[in-house]
Amino acid sequence: MAEVLIATKLAEAVLSQVVRSIAQLLIHEAASLKGVENDIKNLQNELRWMKSFLKDADRKQEQDERVRIWITEVRDVATEIEDSVETYIFKVRSSYIKPFHLRKLRTKLSTIKDNLRSISEKMQRYQIQFSNGDQGTNSLRNLRRSYPDDEEDDIIMLMDTMAALKAQLMALGNRRCVVSVVGMAGLGKTTLAKKVYNDADVKKHFDCCAWVFLSQQYVIKEVLSEILIQVGFQSDHPNRRNFERQKYTKESLEERKSKREFLNGLDDHELICLLKNELEEKRYLIVLDDIWHIDAWNRVQNAFPIGKLGSKVMFTTRIETIASSADPLSPPISPPFLTPSESWELLKRKAIPRETLGEHGIPFELEELGKTMAEKCGGLPLAIIVLGGFLRTKINSVDEWVKVLKDVKSRMINQLKSTQQYRVEDILELSFQDLPYYLKPCFLYLGRFPEDSEIAKGRLIRLWIAEGFIPTVGNEEDGGRLIEDIAEQCLGELIDRCMVQVSKKDNTGKGVKTFRLHDLMRDFCISKAKEKLFLEIVQSSGTNQIATTARSRRIVIHMNHDLDGQTPWVGQVHSNLRSLFCSVPILSLKKENFLLLRVLELDFQRRDGACKLPSGIGNLIYLRHLKVCGVRRLRLPKSIGNLLLLQTLYLRRPKNMEVMLPSTMSRLRHLRHLLLPAYYSRRGWAMGALFANDSLKNFVTLKGIKARHLIRDNEVLPLSNIRDLEITDFRSDKEVTLVLNSLSFHSQLGSLQSLGMHFEGGEFPNLELLSHCHLLSKLSLEGQLSQENLRFLPESLTKFQVSLCSCDQDKIAVLEKLPNLRILQWYSFHGNDVGYKLVFSDGGFPKLEILRLGHFPNFVEWEVEEGAMPNLKKLDMVYVPQLRMIPEGLKHVTTLRELN
Repeated sequence: MAEVLIATKLAEAVLSQVVRSIAQLLIHEAASLKGVENDIKNLQNELRWMKSFLKDADRKQEQDERVRIWITEVRDVATEIEDSVETYIFKVRSSYIKPFHLRKLRTKLSTIKDNLRSISEKMQRYQIQFSNGDQGTNSLRNLRRSYPDDEEDDIIMLMDTMAALKAQLMALGNRRCVVSVVGMAGLGKTTLAKKVYNDADVKKHFDCCAWVFLSQQYVIKEVLSEILIQVGFQSDHPNRRNFERQKYTKESLEERKSKREFLNGLDDHELICLLKNELEEKRYLIVLDDIWHIDAWNRVQNAFPIGKLGSKVMFTTRIETIASSADPLSPPISPPFLTPSESWELLKRKAIPRETLGEHGIPFELEELGKTMAEKCGGLPLAIIVLGGFLRTKINSVDEWVKVLKDVKSRMINQLKSTQQYRVEDILELSFQDLPYYLKPCFLYLGRFPEDSEIAKGRLIRLWIAEGFIPTVGNEEDGGRLIEDIAEQCLGELIDRCMVQVSKKDNTGKGVKTFRLHDLMRDFCISKAKEKLFLEIVQSSGTNQIATTARSRRIVIHMNHDLDGQTPWVGQVHSNLRSLFCSVPILSLKKENFLLLRVLELDFQRRDGACKLPSGIGNLIYLRHLKVCGVRRLRLPKSIGNLLLLQTLYLRRPKNMEVMLPSTMSRLRHLRHLLLPAYYSRRGWAMGALFANDSLKNFVTLKGIKARHLIRDNEVLPLSNIRDLEITDFRSDKEVTLVLNSLSFHSQLGSLQSLGMHFEGGEFPNLELLSHCHLLSKLSLEGQLSQENLRFLPESLTKFQVSLCSCDQDKIAVLEKLPNLRILQWYSFHGNDVGYKLVFSDGGFPKLEILRLGHFPNFVEWEVEEGAMPNLKKLDMVYVPQLRMIPEGLKHVTTLRELN
């Protein structure tokens, strides 16, 4: 039954997407489709009719092979229609033999129509029926825009185990110990380890700490390099080859990236020696999260010396023999399964928001049902959390909870599985089935990201939109509501359902910046996506696996030295491919195989020298999203101007990438997100041409743009929907004033949320106009600032980054009065003539949570009064050589967790 329900939801999602796509084609390609538009409209109506039957097919309670076959046929014919129409339009644009192509398309559409008729007849012949149940789950829900700190909920039952683990880590001994946290997937190993790792006492106990994740396809060089970065590997060490850097230049902001470039040039043995030297005189804690093979430990253990008394390496692993092999003298710690009462307590917290509870608490009938469901989860935290997210979407009524309990029981009885692992799979299946049709592809898409990676909200939203997953509601511009807002709402629903885990919140502290997918959830995504030809992950060497995935509509190819642009795998890809994520160089994109591509991401893996995009890039006329990274110099071809539907162009990693932009860029009028590197140039054309006519109103993200390219005839081109804007290379006070004048006007539209301005010419002119940007939450300024200018910062600011600017007490006195500031990052790179003192006064920085101070060469004394920074959680200080001591007043900041 599960496969039937999943297929139903996917088919419904496919139909919805195809109906929308065909509607857009009929609008934008009317000229190309002249002569067949009626045929296409008839097919569109037929698909709408089928979609109405699919809407509630997931309510069918019995397994039915007929339904499975019928749904597969519906999905296949829907995608065939879309592929046929788009292929025809492509050929019309690139050929003069239009009558021939028109006849061919008519024949194809006629065949498809016969197939649709056959599918409809089968529905009646075999009496395939669907109930007309409640469709509440198929509508976009109004979701909260902020997410509570659920960290405490997830570890409420682990206090005893936490204490034992903490004691083991802080125990002194004359040998380097390996402490292992062992248990099955979903038991809470990483949650437990991370909670103890971030404990303030643990952090103070060790001189340096590092946390790295080992996937099953780990790369030793990357593991060692990441540990070196985290433990404070310094670029000015005497044995750093040609790695010479000055400490007081702007480039120090890129120090972390430069360290990676240096480390990338070393082999495994050199990295082991480097790390061993780095740790030799330190008491260190290194965490290797999710280790699968003892071989991984054997290859890196020589990098970890005895060090200072009490140094530790901590594992999390599912395999007990790994723990015992690594250190037989150190007993492993295993998080226990939850008791029935603990299970109910956790389920209650996840399923019923505290704010919805009345004064009488949870009704007795609901509590009894909840306890029964919690017990069915077998004490496994992940299963309970996902079930809680599932229940959270239901009305808190006895009838609704009875239905869920029946579903839970029926799955476990039908499958005759009782182990905890299968119970998790059952709960995941149940939650997945309950997703609205529009969320099905959104969720499965998450499987394309690497294991345990932090997924950036902005990137995911851009990809979802490019794929066509996001349902549009009315006019995008109504009430300032953009399609990006709807996509964020979809992500919020997945978070509400506990199907993804919030990793970092945004600078407001209410929204999401990054999130993670539990490894079991990711395995589930990949399995279902592969089954439905939705997505395929390619990691093995050679071309055989590529051949087996040829019909998948989305392919992710991870770096492998056996796969390169010379191999024939490119020609094996099926022409229905819609997305390609590739970390190997591609020399050519054959028109026959890639003409329907909508998403293309290429990572050249930090290659030095110049690179160019694969030939044939200009043939991808349906491309919506193009990201190129990992290259030092890149020249875009003129044919990039053929990508008229392009919405996202990302050319920003590394930030010192040099890009040559062709004049044909001015044709890309549908761009919404343009992310440029610090160094770009254009050949003989005005960048302002890109912003001609009404195209500027589309921009939501514009990063790395030079100030002069936004100014025409002493006026700044309007950016009415801009959310995230970064402007570089201001050359005069006049340019700054012109831009601020424009932004202060458009900020009244309520769109601008993040602004970056880089003015290297000296001191910023009067910034009074910034005070009119009442909704601005993030501001980054690079250049000298006066005390008076800081008074103009809007009270709405939650994050302020400043660099290349001197610091003094008068400036701090202004900043500490900002009522909503949560994050302050100040990189000075300026030395005062004499040493100076800073005082953070009582009541100052009332909401500050993160403070980073860097490169303050003459900062000698710091006083923190009691009552200052009452919410500070993290303090980072980089190169403050003359600071005599950490202020004693920090002892009053009881919220402080990290001090680096």
